[in-house]
Amino acid sequence: MKRKKIAVIGIGSFGNLFARYLFQEGHEVLAIDRSEEVIQDIKDFSTVAVVLDATDENALRSQSIEDMDIVVIAIADDFQTSVICADLLKKLKAKKIYARYQTELQHKILSLLGIQNLFNPEEKAAKSMAEMLGYSSMKANFLLSEEYSVVEVNVPPRYIDKTIAEADIRHNYELNIITIKRYVMNKDAKRASDSKIEKIMGIPKGSMTLKEDDILVIFGTQANLNKFLEG
Repeated sequence: MKRKKIAVIGIGSFGNLFARYLFQEGHEVLAIDRSEEVIQDIKDFSTVAVVLDATDENALRSQSIEDMDIVVIAIADDFQTSVICADLLKKLKAKKIYARYQTELQHKILSLLGIQNLFNPEEKAAKSMAEMLGYSSMKANFLLSEEYSVVEVNVPPRYIDKTIAEADIRHNYELNIITIKRYVMNKDAKRASDSKIEKIMGIPKGSMTLKEDDILVIFGTQANLNKFLEG
């Protein structure tokens, strides 16, 4: 993985978690917020954490914002600040700008400013949870885009004891099995509750037989995943 320089502007609940994850993944993270208390909380989980006003052109310029590989405007509750900040970032020729929106009107305004990478974490989380609740066999749903997802599902009963080649999910549903999670006996277990552990089976071969408790990790479009889950 190539290490990137990423600025996160707005360290609210989402921005804080986002910055921490980026930092843990090894990226160079510049955390920006106008609150001293917020910056104190994130400083140990970022490369640089600074208190500044994101609507101040000189303040942004002082952080060499144009040298960042990615700048993420994660502000949630002050759209006016987001708009001014986005406009300044365009003026300062930031390389790649991502901006958070909460309503369709905000999406439209940011689009008119020329911001192409727009995201709504609440919408994505709600959609992911709705998909999980809609299908009892779905264990997790990771939305990669509006169209594609990676999901974890219990192997459907119709495929138990069949090989991957026999199930032919790729041909029938245009889906790819990335890997399989399988529970195996834990020889070192000291308690009955620890007798089984989850094992990642690697890249599955067509000859692998699907077992009852297997969890399939599948990649594909949401439409095809729905067809697969509906049987």
